[in-house]
Amino acid sequence: MRFFSFFIFFSFVVLSVNAQHSNLLLGNSYSSNFNQLIYAEESNFHTSFKPIVKSDLTFDVDSILQLHDMSDYSNWYLKKIFSEHFILLKGDDFKVMASPIINLSKGKEVSEGKNTFTNTRGFVIEGNLGKKISFFSSFVENQSVFPNYLDKYIRKNRVVPGQGYARLFKETGFDYAMSSGYVSYRPNKMFVVQFGHGKHFIGEGYRSLLLSDNTFNYPYLRIQTSFWKVQYTNLYTELQDINYFLDNGINNNYDVMGYAKKYMSSHYLSINATKKLSISLFESVIWRMNHAPGLNGFDVNYLNPIVMLRPVEFSVGSSGNVLVGLNIKYKLPFSSYFYGQLMLDEFTLEQIKSNNGYWANKFAYQLGYKIFNTFSIDNLTLQAEYNQARPYTYSHFNTQQNYAHYNQPLAHPLGANFSELLFLLNYRWKNFVIDGKIIFSKYGSDIIGDSASYGDNVYVSYNDRSSNFGVLMHQGNLTTVSFKNINISYIVNPKTNLKINLGVTLRDFKNDDGELQTQYINFGIKSDLFNHYYDF
Repeated sequence: MRFFSFFIFFSFVVLSVNAQHSNLLLGNSYSSNFNQLIYAEESNFHTSFKPIVKSDLTFDVDSILQLHDMSDYSNWYLKKIFSEHFILLKGDDFKVMASPIINLSKGKEVSEGKNTFTNTRGFVIEGNLGKKISFFSSFVENQSVFPNYLDKYIRKNRVVPGQGYARLFKETGFDYAMSSGYVSYRPNKMFVVQFGHGKHFIGEGYRSLLLSDNTFNYPYLRIQTSFWKVQYTNLYTELQDINYFLDNGINNNYDVMGYAKKYMSSHYLSINATKKLSISLFESVIWRMNHAPGLNGFDVNYLNPIVMLRPVEFSVGSSGNVLVGLNIKYKLPFSSYFYGQLMLDEFTLEQIKSNNGYWANKFAYQLGYKIFNTFSIDNLTLQAEYNQARPYTYSHFNTQQNYAHYNQPLAHPLGANFSELLFLLNYRWKNFVIDGKIIFSKYGSDIIGDSASYGDNVYVSYNDRSSNFGVLMHQGNLTTVSFKNINISYIVNPKTNLKINLGVTLRDFKNDDGELQTQYINFGIKSDLFNHYYDF
């Protein structure tokens, strides 16, 4: 990756550079301000690869975020609290904005009588240098005590979902931190190049079965090419497996070697066939670094931006993990759209026709519908979505080449061998926001005391599968989860999505090993800029 770093840096230095080429933040709460415009029937934006570059849009993001009339606040302090970034520097050829990030909340798990809290401090900096360069940086430091179901997950996986490595904090809590940042360079209307550390999301729905922001940040190089009705994106990343050395009995001095590394090269072709229909094709390959002296790291064979990855994999004698996928969106009347995904890991057409439950027929699919201004009520958005993934999807015989990063799946948080139905509601009135969520999920987990893998855990080799044929959905320890959540918020400052929030969560978990019921209430003030997926 040093070559890429030098190339990008050199380009920034030697090429001349007041448009915003930074990204819209991935946070669903933050992006809800723009979604109705982005998905409008008359628009022709490429919407499925996120984050979206601001300069790809035809409207002013800052004006959408400005909920208040600036003239309402003649006092400098009131402006900073309610309508502006904390620091704003502007010149003829630059603009820099900076604000604090906070999440100060307290909660109570009613059934367990457990007190919870989150204490987050950080910052976000964003700016433009000339007409061609934009940059972004953020950092947060956190201490939290979570509800029991999350606490159990974190202790098992050693990570806070999507937010990195978890260190113990006063025995009952966790300390964790996350930083992100990138430099974005747009030499002309056709190309955007970004080099950074962050996340991406592919799809039109709440979940993604292709690539999600469910995991921790990773270093990446993103090259976006846009022309006519086409947008083509290349994504090169370095991923980590924090358990590989330990699970394979390899003595590792983390101060010297770090965690086991693997790499991913992805191609994504989006075509707006009409103003209503968008079709996108996806392919990705993951290959591991061989952890022995003199063996390979990043394979330059996967650098070609337009080559098909599967033939390359065969030609270099690689056993990498190749996945291909389809994303589709169709705009419907009444400010609504239908969307779907299909992801193919492995499959044999003959075995699919025989309907014999062949284990290697590994695929996932998504169907969804979203409508804005529902029932002619301004700013009322409803969404319904169904997701399903066959057992052993995203897994690999070598666990380091699974479709995962930092102890979490790169797609859906449940991994594989699951089905999920979800309903979402978002309503805005002036500065008030109501978010509602109902999720029903079903999956088959591995059975305690049984060495076989039943296909939900992508960190288990598919060579440990329970059988070759007769592989069924939800096989193993059948688990059902009902998740219901409502949040009522007041937006204090739209520029950082700073809000006062009251939330209630009800979760019911059942399988053969027992039940866990969670009734959780929390209150606080937070900068709601990033997605945190605790709904599993």
